[in-house]
Amino acid sequence: MFKNISLILVLILTLNSCTKDVKKVIKNDSYFLSISVESGINNIVYLQKLANPSEIDSAEIEENGMAVFKGSIQNPERYLITIEGLFGGKMIIIENDSITVDIKNKDLINSTIIGSKLNDELFEVQKKSERIYNKIDVLFPDMQRARLENDVEKLQEITRKMTLIEQENIDFNFNYAKENPNSFISAMILSDLSKRDSIDTKKIIESYNTLTDKVKKGIDAQNIELFLKGLH
Repeated sequence: MFKNISLILVLILTLNSCTKDVKKVIKNDSYFLSISVESGINNIVYLQKLANPSEIDSAEIEENGMAVFKGSIQNPERYLITIEGLFGGKMIIIENDSITVDIKNKDLINSTIIGSKLNDELFEVQKKSERIYNKIDVLFPDMQRARLENDVEKLQEITRKMTLIEQENIDFNFNYAKENPNSFISAMILSDLSKRDSIDTKKIIESYNTLTDKVKKGIDAQNIELFLKGLH
């Protein structure tokens, strides 16, 4: 009797170990992206590469309210999710993991991404960046008042404040990239900064050089490299 119980426990532990190994293989080698919407929406979901908008995948929302994308990706990359009949789009980082996008009240833009550490990291960075930019909102009533009163000096003062807030946000992004050289988010930040009309290219170069070899293999780091080559 005790031998049988011991054998069963050994088998259970072995099966659990095998199951975990299988999950790890799936997680490391492929992605499983599920889009969850409310019942009654049976439209087409599109998954579009940000770096190459001509590359578009699509899937139909099934009766259970789910659309699924499966595949494999060498390095994490940004995509845009759009759905026929729903307003706007949702940017997401695709990495080899199991990821769910949960859409409530047909609000794609404010949908929740679950199961991805990189998307969680990006969300936190965006929240901090938004808190900086929100300081500009406070200045808009004063700007409108100054315009109505044709107060040139006041308008110039508000413009200077807005410029300082924008620079604060740029500095925050540069600092994040500097402090997180092993994060693909840092490469995405630097790639976006390099597209600005006016940016400190010296800081772009310095920040790019701190990125790890792993991160430099991604499409965003490659775009930064092309940008830097174009400076010469």
